[in-house]
Amino acid sequence: MCNPLPNRTIGAHKLIFLSVAMPVYNEELNIEKVVLDHLHVLESLAGMVARWEIVCVDDASTDHTPQILRQLEARIPLLRTLRHAENRGIHESMASATRAARGTHIYLTASDGQWPAENLVLLLRAVVDSKADMAIWVRQNRSEVYDARRRIVSHFFNLLPRILFGVDTMDAGSAKLALKEIYTFDPISRSPFAEAERIIWARRSGYRIAYVPAAFRTRWGGKETGASLKNVLASLRDCLRCVGRYGLRSRESQSNSP
Repeated sequence: MCNPLPNRTIGAHKLIFLSVAMPVYNEELNIEKVVLDHLHVLESLAGMVARWEIVCVDDASTDHTPQILRQLEARIPLLRTLRHAENRGIHESMASATRAARGTHIYLTASDGQWPAENLVLLLRAVVDSKADMAIWVRQNRSEVYDARRRIVSHFFNLLPRILFGVDTMDAGSAKLALKEIYTFDPISRSPFAEAERIIWARRSGYRIAYVPAAFRTRWGGKETGASLKNVLASLRDCLRCVGRYGLRSRESQSNSP
């Protein structure tokens, strides 16, 4: 089930084509600033990447998000926007964004303003300097941003892979920068647990993963939906399905971390 060790020669910065991928849903208060912040950071990376692009997938927003994205696309040549005809949820939106990405590396992030664009550089340096195949943000200030319920959901979301699969995902639901082949892997999960499954698969396949401490922000506006009851229940179901695919395993050595 696992691929052979990847060819890490692509870690050389001269070969990196970086795609910034964002799922978007009803983010009229945030999306313009988020895109422009990432644009500013990407324009400063001439010495670290050969090419870049931004890909936004609108999940059938019902506010002014589609119009704002069209206006941004007209202004920014390296921005591409796609739109779902009907709302498909966060997992399908992330999948659409990563499928549409053309880069050798994909930075999957949110469009709600909680992930500071400048922290992209921290993940990119982990890939370039440490020759990691995947770099994951580990949020350091959750207690300042999330309420108790959201922190409990996040805690168990990361605890289950460690207990059941022996893989410490650290912060599976956070932003990530990885080789495109890690994103073209098709998980069986169809919920937010897909991101934990992606890390489990990458570990089992021998990819090198770096964990990068970073802070994130409160939302500038809009409504958070990632920890909805629907998503929590779907993630639990997918976790059990993954037991059938990967089997139970004691805690693995983390020796493939940079």
